[in-house]
Amino acid sequence: MVKDAGLFSAAMADVKPLDGRRRLARPAAAGAAPAAAKPPPVKRLPVAPVEPELRADDKSFDRDVARALSRGKLAPEATLDLHGMTLAAAERAVGSFLERATERDFRIVLIVTGKGLREDGGRLVGGRIRAEFIGWLNRADNRALVRGVRPAHPHHGGSGAFYVLLRRRSSARSRSLRVTPQR
Repeated sequence: MVKDAGLFSAAMADVKPLDGRRRLARPAAAGAAPAAAKPPPVKRLPVAPVEPELRADDKSFDRDVARALSRGKLAPEATLDLHGMTLAAAERAVGSFLERATERDFRIVLIVTGKGLREDGGRLVGGRIRAEFIGWLNRADNRALVRGVRPAHPHHGGSGAFYVLLRRRSSARSRSLRVTPQR
């Protein structure tokens, strides 16, 4: 315990009290060993801002896009159906589908997970793909591609499907992919 008090005192040595408050004096422990040499200052690395995790009711999904989808004025540009896949196969399929859709510069895709709930002898079973889907979108490689996600409207699968709003490729990247005509 004496060692802990010394470590605490060393760690708090450079702490400044808040304005208008006085520093509390800490009584020295009887028979306490002198405090160890002050450890070198810790370098603080800049922390990249962390994007909030995606949720199925994500507010980053454009309101105008959601309205156009619900009214049938806009349709998803590609669809992936995960019915009948294992969890591992579905996770791989989602990752490769999002990569291909981004390469093709799609903006909205539909991923059908299925409702997953069915009655089997009086109890509800299933729903693993649907339960894991948002977590797959939050993986770093997929999160870089996805801007928002929300449940689909009934005419696109309802609660058994999700609209995924993809990030646009940067204009610099798309310019570098353009082929200029040869003269």
